Amino acid sequence: MRERFFRKLMRGTLPLLVWAAHFAACYVFVAAQCSPLGYEPGYPQRWPLALFTAAALAVCGWLVWKWRGTLQRADERTPLLDWAAAGSALLSFVGIIWTSVPMWLVEGCK
Repeated sequence: MRERFFRKLMRGTLPLLVWAAHFAACYVFVAAQCSPLGYEPGYPQRWPLALFTAAALAVCGWLVWKWRGTLQRADERTPLLDWAAAGSALLSFVGIIWTSVPMWLVEGCK
């Protein structure tokens, strides 16, 4: 049976890539709206940021739900990749929430 390296690599790191994409998209979006050329009163807009956050949380939440069995059955036969996939999904879910907090606290571009 052939090992599929890329598939295994993506299984362990996909949630972390979702977290990184959320971080980059939200902060680039805010930076673009708060630049001197893009600035308007009332910015940054929070609806697009909420949509980015909700989409990223949905993906990571689905991955946590998909791999929840790994976290429930703790025995020595569980492969490390299963632990890495479930752990990175859980870490990314919390990380997305944590990195989105400053966006909700920003009053405007200054």
